[in-house]
Amino acid sequence: MKKHFTLAMVGFLAILGMSSCKKEYYDVVNPNPNTTYVYTIGTNAWQWESGVSHQVFHTKAIPELTEYYLLEGNVSVAISFDGENSYDILPTTFGGIAYSVNYTVGSITIFAEDPLAEPGIEINLPDPAVVKVVLSESDFIREF
Repeated sequence: MKKHFTLAMVGFLAILGMSSCKKEYYDVVNPNPNTTYVYTIGTNAWQWESGVSHQVFHTKAIPELTEYYLLEGNVSVAISFDGENSYDILPTTFGGIAYSVNYTVGSITIFAEDPLAEPGIEINLPDPAVVKVVLSESDFIREF
């Protein structure tokens, strides 16, 4: 009986000794895959398209908006008219003006227009606004 107990104890200590080897842990640091740009559009920064009175637009170059974000990532645009106390995600309607956004490689264009798009209606130029553009990486899964 003593022999079995001794063998069991030796086996247990051997297993304990092997499992107590030095373990190394590696911290995996994931960089933030999102980039945020904030800028102000002044009232005089809006442009009229020739012959169109019910719509104005503002284009902003964003060189970091690459083909990756156009085809696989995410581009979110929001606008604030109250000094960044709140944001409205585009598209939105604010103060009787409909806002939308179009983006392409290297730039975004924000449109402000009469929601009914009636010819002959001239909208007032929007108040100064703060725009937030967020470029986000994404795990892309092609449509199948």
